[in-house]
Amino acid sequence: MKSNIRQLRKQRSISQKMLGEEIGLSQQVISRMERDRSKIQVDVLINLADYFQVSTDCVLGYCPDGEKDNPVEMALRMQSATSEDLVAIIDNLERMDHAKRKRIWQILAMLKRYL
Repeated sequence: MKSNIRQLRKQRSISQKMLGEEIGLSQQVISRMERDRSKIQVDVLINLADYFQVSTDCVLGYCPDGEKDNPVEMALRMQSATSEDLVAIIDNLERMDHAKRKRIWQILAMLKRYL
């Protein structure tokens, strides 16, 4: 099974070392996982999915098209949003449960690193 780790990492323009530092692994471990030379432990799989804000399936190579979007590209698209779009987004945020709002804040924090 071919993982998407390298593709996800490249989409975000980060090195293996940077990814490893973010999720608590060495560059060598990231390299082995990208080359499918090492099995991915469940806790690492979950950390990778959380970091990339995709499903665990996507990390493992079964990525629906909508999950492949680069967060930077998504943020750039949002720059052209109208005020009505932003009001609708805020309304949706207010209706979300705590866990979903927390995930949105994590995504925003990740985007802040790129912009």
